[in-house]
Amino acid sequence: MEIFIAILMASLNIFKETALYIIFGFLVAGLLRVYLRPALVAHYFRKGRIRSVMYAAFLGIPIPL
Repeated sequence: MEIFIAILMASLNIFKETALYIIFGFLVAGLLRVYLRPALVAHYFRKGRIRSVMYAAFLGIPIPL
């Protein structure tokens, strides 16, 4: 039972540390959804398999930073 409580407490601490960043990410995603046309996003992510993966990778690099 102690291990279960320790895991629960560690999970809660991780959630508390990352909650602000998760909310910020939701805010940025919402702003992108409102201000970017879906056709513009589709234009960059439908052209070729390699190119779309490269665009997604470069856009995803700042996320952990």
